[in-house]
Amino acid sequence: MSKAKLLLSGLPAIGKTTLLQSLEAEKSLIIARDGKQYPFPQPHVNVPDFTSAAEFTNLIVEKVEAFEKKMGVIPETLVIDSISKVLLDIEAYCLQQIKSFPYGKVNTEIKHVVDFIEQEMCIHFNVVLVSHAIYHEENSGYALVNAGGSYGKKGGMLSEVDEAIFLELKGKNRIVHFRNPRMVARTTLSELPDSIPAEEFNLQKHIDVLTSKKTEAREWLI
Repeated sequence: MSKAKLLLSGLPAIGKTTLLQSLEAEKSLIIARDGKQYPFPQPHVNVPDFTSAAEFTNLIVEKVEAFEKKMGVIPETLVIDSISKVLLDIEAYCLQQIKSFPYGKVNTEIKHVVDFIEQEMCIHFNVVLVSHAIYHEENSGYALVNAGGSYGKKGGMLSEVDEAIFLELKGKNRIVHFRNPRMVARTTLSELPDSIPAEEFNLQKHIDVLTSKKTEAREWLI
């Protein structure tokens, strides 16, 4: 079965983490670096901060091994909540340690994180990358919170995924967007609507659909 990679973004405190509840606990591992304790009964690790790409990758390996030891299998889905906080942590540490031209090091560290996600994590797990977003009044649209340097300028994590959903609060209702040029939302699945109410959205079922479609496409690989 092919693996899915999904970006989930939205403004702070809008309920992104709440959407993770539908993931099957016995098959999911959440790396929680969001400034608060992870609140739901699923396998998780709370991380106060990161200082380097090596610390990030080492922790992932360690916790996957701990999951396998406890559950007897590796997780099917690995969640980073949030990837924006991880990259901002690494950027802040580099800026603190390097006073002259620090963004060469920042860009190198971010590349190590991104390469690890793509070349190691995405081979073995479905990967959900949770990210904070901000609203830009000048273009009446949303963008991801990105670390600085060249990586942020080219779009950050959005440039790494084909599937991205955006959680919006409209009045008192939360809306999950699959396709919207003003928001960080896009999909390759034509059968999906542009958006649905959040109470009708199930993240586990969405990942199952994505993996099924990827498996179908992979059968045509020449």
